[in-house]
Amino acid sequence: VPAAIARGRVTAIDATAALAMPGVLAVLTHENAPRITEPDDPILAVLQNPDVPHRGWFVALVVAESLEAARAGAAAVRVEYAEEPFDVTLTPDHPEAYEPETANGGHPGRREHGHPEKSFGAAEVRLDVAYRVPPLHNHPMEPHTSTAQWAADRLTVYTSSQGGSDVRDALAALFELPAERITVVSEHVGGGFGSKGTARPDVVLAMMAARATGRPVTVALTRRYLPAVVGHRAPTLHRLRLGAGSDGRLTSLTHEVATCTSRIKEFVEQAAVPARVMYAAPNSLTTHRVVRLDVPSPSWMRAPGECPGMYALESAMDELAEALGMDPVELRAVNEPDREPDSGKPFSSRHLVDCLREGARRFDWARRDPRPRARAEGPLLIGTGVAAATYPVLVQPSTAQARALPDGAFEVRVNATDIGTGARTVLAQVAADALGVPLERVRIEVGNSDLPAAS
Repeated sequence: VPAAIARGRVTAIDATAALAMPGVLAVLTHENAPRITEPDDPILAVLQNPDVPHRGWFVALVVAESLEAARAGAAAVRVEYAEEPFDVTLTPDHPEAYEPETANGGHPGRREHGHPEKSFGAAEVRLDVAYRVPPLHNHPMEPHTSTAQWAADRLTVYTSSQGGSDVRDALAALFELPAERITVVSEHVGGGFGSKGTARPDVVLAMMAARATGRPVTVALTRRYLPAVVGHRAPTLHRLRLGAGSDGRLTSLTHEVATCTSRIKEFVEQAAVPARVMYAAPNSLTTHRVVRLDVPSPSWMRAPGECPGMYALESAMDELAEALGMDPVELRAVNEPDREPDSGKPFSSRHLVDCLREGARRFDWARRDPRPRARAEGPLLIGTGVAAATYPVLVQPSTAQARALPDGAFEVRVNATDIGTGARTVLAQVAADALGVPLERVRIEVGNSDLPAAS
């Protein structure tokens, strides 16, 4: 049962009608749900108190013999609220915005080199532009679903998650259980787009309900619930100021980002971070400002930070190329750094200019019409553009176990996740190559927290 107000408290819940319905077994609320320890991730603290931090926050869970009975029971639960004033609007000059110490990924909230303001004012060509990226929501083909089942003193959880080991550890901490008594199975995951990397409320609710009823319980979130409870990409407001000489070389780069987070959790989309590594600028400023609003908690979504940050930066580079009367490919090439601009460290490899030039060759870039809005087909504007992008290389330890079988085959076990991208096939190919055997002799087992841990 999701909250129907933007902010406030639950003052009364009447589950009488729901409990009288055929097939309804229990109605869990903050008054009777199993207690859990305070989670590291506040979005998991469901049914623990009457507070409503945002619309869609779960205030009750109906457990029934069938999905239809559960939905009918949920519709029959009556909830009363004490509403409080709310604010859900992100603005560039929000009075409660602050500069966080760090953004997502542990990146510093602010980085400054040289004298960006002074050098921008002295630049031959100046560009001062603003962009807005709206909120974006993770909607995988398979919504979030979890089944919890107790057998003697062991708990088995089947869940749609990329992080089975992390889910196990989170449940162990929340319910104060030894991790070795919990097995999380996630053999098949139907997409996630960032929303299934860690435990979400469905798995906590399933475990609560299984403990309260003594029966296996499945909690399946409907698609309309997802935007409020499994994370999303927060909106970002971007202001970019680029100063350059007549030759196109950047003398100043400023990328200021404003975004929002929820009242219960600080998550700052690191959208200004890409500008720290993309182009050579002796004077630069990259900052984040965030405001707590009465909205669902944002989280990771498909290239967090890089996706909106690169859109804004590359749009500004294109506008600067137009102001200079310069080829956008050449503008990027002349601003190619020989070391990472922010840290000063050398690149292990970087072939961005090579890629741009090869792409230009293949697309016959030199023969395009460079004028903006020059070609239309009916109501559509047709053009040719270029953009670059960056994404960090994230490497974490993984382990696997291989066993030779009597029939000459090999069994390889690793707690990896196949999210629909063919991980089973790729892992089998890697194992076959390492073992020096044909692919058909390798059997892969993945998606179980009892297997050797993998990233």
